[in-house]
Amino acid sequence: MKTRLLIACASAATVAAAGACTAQSPDTEIESPPWIPVSAHLAAYESCDDALEGIQDAAVAAYSTWEFNDVARGGEIEDLAVGADEGMASDSAEAPTQSATDDAFSGTNNAVEGVDEPDIVKTDGTFVYSVVGYALRVVDTRSTEVVAELALDDESWDHQLFLGDDELLLMSALSNGKGDDYVSEFRLDRLDPASLEVLDTFTMEGTMVDARMVDGEVRLAVGSEPQIQPVWESMWSGDATDADIEAAVRRTEIEDWLPEFSVNGEAHQANCADVAHPERFTGSSVSVLALPADGDWTEASPQTVMVDGETVHGTPDSLYLAHYDYAWGQEEPEAESEIYRFVFADGEARLAGEAAVPGSLLNQYSLSEYHGHLRVATTEAATGADGCGPWNACAWESEPDMAAEPSQSTVTVFAVGDDSLTETGSVTGLGVDEQIHAVRFIGDTGYVVTFRQTDPLYTIDLADPENPVVTGELKITGYSAYLHPVGEDRLLGVGQEATAEGQTTGLQASLFDTGTAEATVLDQYYRDGAQSAVEWDPHAFLYWADEAIAVLPVSDWSSYNGDIGVVVLSIGEDTLEEVAWIDHSAIEGGDYNQEVLRSLVIGDQLWTLSNSGLQANELGGDYASATSVAW
Repeated sequence: MKTRLLIACASAATVAAAGACTAQSPDTEIESPPWIPVSAHLAAYESCDDALEGIQDAAVAAYSTWEFNDVARGGEIEDLAVGADEGMASDSAEAPTQSATDDAFSGTNNAVEGVDEPDIVKTDGTFVYSVVGYALRVVDTRSTEVVAELALDDESWDHQLFLGDDELLLMSALSNGKGDDYVSEFRLDRLDPASLEVLDTFTMEGTMVDARMVDGEVRLAVGSEPQIQPVWESMWSGDATDADIEAAVRRTEIEDWLPEFSVNGEAHQANCADVAHPERFTGSSVSVLALPADGDWTEASPQTVMVDGETVHGTPDSLYLAHYDYAWGQEEPEAESEIYRFVFADGEARLAGEAAVPGSLLNQYSLSEYHGHLRVATTEAATGADGCGPWNACAWESEPDMAAEPSQSTVTVFAVGDDSLTETGSVTGLGVDEQIHAVRFIGDTGYVVTFRQTDPLYTIDLADPENPVVTGELKITGYSAYLHPVGEDRLLGVGQEATAEGQTTGLQASLFDTGTAEATVLDQYYRDGAQSAVEWDPHAFLYWADEAIAVLPVSDWSSYNGDIGVVVLSIGEDTLEEVAWIDHSAIEGGDYNQEVLRSLVIGDQLWTLSNSGLQANELGGDYASATSVAW
């Protein structure tokens, strides 16, 4: 716990919990690298000795600027949340549309056509493969029977699936012993989808940042922390000097910094020659690699970058990795997101372009590649201008040295070359004093939702990559946290209604007409006191074009016992109407938590998945219950 927290204090994901890490101005000869805007440009090491010296230098410079306050030394900091805001939104250049023409079954709600994303459920139209409650199960939808089941390690987590032509891929994270310590390990198993027999296994120190599957190739981004426990012990001692910390860092070996991995039990370590680094870094790394989905794994060639990468966006040709970097303690705090593009050939990842944009990304849907250009939506957070970081997060209260700069959002466009990302244009000043809550790129148009008290839905014309133009700014109460195209010139937003003062009041779905320069609201659906997982997890959303329906999981606690299920919304030309409410209360012997996690269409039935089991309802009409299977 302490090791993970210490690294996190230097990463972008900790701005919300940054009170545990305070700026320091010690009397020391150690000099930190100056803030360098557009620091995305990477360099490679010439040898392992060169790599070790460079990594140690960077770590010493970074760690010398950290100091832990009394709360951290007392251990209470371990209970603080260190994750970034994980509210989800959606974007894609060409958004997938699911309908009965897709062989009569739905797939994962992916951001980009032809690029599959990992999820807790997959189907081939006959079998449903799901991983919930520490078990991987295969259900035959014809008989509604569990035909295969695999118990999972109860100390593992983050289980997700890919489904290939003849293989099922299971990803998970677990904690493994390494000497006297425990380290997080990412594991990818290739399974026989019928028997669930393990056929191939890949493991790597660290946890999955994200993954994609394209044309039978699994593309992985795995984040790893250095295994330098003596350094952490020195820093957590409470009385270590900068000289003590530097001495501990200098005693490390290159093996302590680079992640180990294994392919079917054969151990390997990331190659020093395949390590790239920006000017400033802390010692954390992300490794990008590819493996064939059909197996026969004998080796892997990870490309390792010394960054705290948090966000991945995949296209058929590219995998983008975004890393948030900042400079605290400056007279004017700076922050940017560095973006690295990878391409793949013969199973190997190659770095093929670098860029930087101001501020931070909401998530992977803030990126979109379209017609040779990358579009990126970011928010520059308000700063206290007092050395407390981009979110004015200090462990102490103090008056700022100067007036705070308000937040604002920007959309930046880059031309994608064979080995470059070149900025062509941008538009900024969106949502001053607000933050991005949702993004969707559809063709030559971008839609950006910002919110503080009201919801401006910005429409941005991106047809000219050198001159993006805001053409509309629709203001309504509440906000959309997820946007999805639901027909020509129609956009569905899922989020929260709010008062004029910005206080959220319940689930709201809005149908927008996007056929003109500024979007307009056609109809809205509202459920008081409720929320939907779609607001932070797009995979929980289902749009089925053939029936013109959207299915949203809902948690409604406005009543004493609460209502948990899914609402089925019929989408007309200019209307939204609730046509069904489906829950799992009839599944006997199920888990007490009956939250519906996913919905999928198979043939003429709507299937829903929860921790209690699988249930099928007739698609259309009164959505009568057809059958179910309890876990």
